[in-house]
Amino acid sequence: MRNVLALTWFEHRRTTGLCHALNLELIVHSTRVGGALRYLLLSVRTTALLVRRRPAILLVQNPSLILSALAVLLMPLLRYRLIVDAHNEAVMPFMNQQRWVRHLGRWVIRKADLTIVTNRQLAQIVASHSGRPFTLPDPTPVPPPFAPRALPGSFTAVLISTFAPDEPVAEVFAAVRGLDIELYVTGNHRKLPSALLAAVPPNVHFCGFLPEEEYWSLLQSADAAVDLTLMDNCLVCGAYEALALGKPMLLSNNPATVELFNGAAVFTDNTASDIRLGLERLRLSRDAMKVAADNKRGELTERWIASARDLTRIMNTGKLPEPQG
Repeated sequence: MRNVLALTWFEHRRTTGLCHALNLELIVHSTRVGGALRYLLLSVRTTALLVRRRPAILLVQNPSLILSALAVLLMPLLRYRLIVDAHNEAVMPFMNQQRWVRHLGRWVIRKADLTIVTNRQLAQIVASHSGRPFTLPDPTPVPPPFAPRALPGSFTAVLISTFAPDEPVAEVFAAVRGLDIELYVTGNHRKLPSALLAAVPPNVHFCGFLPEEEYWSLLQSADAAVDLTLMDNCLVCGAYEALALGKPMLLSNNPATVELFNGAAVFTDNTASDIRLGLERLRLSRDAMKVAADNKRGELTERWIASARDLTRIMNTGKLPEPQG
């Protein structure tokens, strides 16, 4: 689409996939500078870019909340329509629950012309804050070419992790202790507390942060995928990645996840005992779950195409839904 610009201060698979699918130009502004100086530097670079480019429609990723607030402040001056691709943290803060974060986040929702969210539950929250929600789940990714690999063990699973505060990693480790399963864990495990690292069961294997092709190879080679979160109504990226490969998966049983992936996943309440039961269910039903995952992938692809078509129409015509709430 012409004269539409997407901008983010850090790269994320969701926004990258959205822009690729809609053929939007995406610019990622980043810096190694930290702290307040980072926000100042990126704000100056962003403002200069927008003054130079003068897009008719600007799409920004939230987080960053500071980027989104800056985009709102520049709207009267540069006269663009603002679309915010709002991740869960932008609508229901989990990591940053300070009062000013909540108030600023709701202000951005009210002022944006459109707020894209991944599910119906988040759309209701956006509407309650007098925003204009648009529901668009992530597109199912297309894996890059990769070489398959062999994983030892009668039943293998990949725990997709970044070791963020919303991930019940300790509960997963407790769940697999003594279980006939080999668990391969992605992400930088050095983020874990030393006490937890010292007590890791022998059937847990840390893989580190993997390059793209190696990550997909690992996921394809395992019997199942595990991606859990404590955040309400959060649709994790790993679920879409597992679905792309037709993998049985264990997901958290928040309402949005159950609604979208029902029939193609086993769900857990994130406790060690229930995670253990979920893994046993995956082992027993993995063949049926593979078929269900393939069917669900086709269903979600069709749904995404229809929603993306509606979003494209909104961008092209400028006809936005009225604020609700």
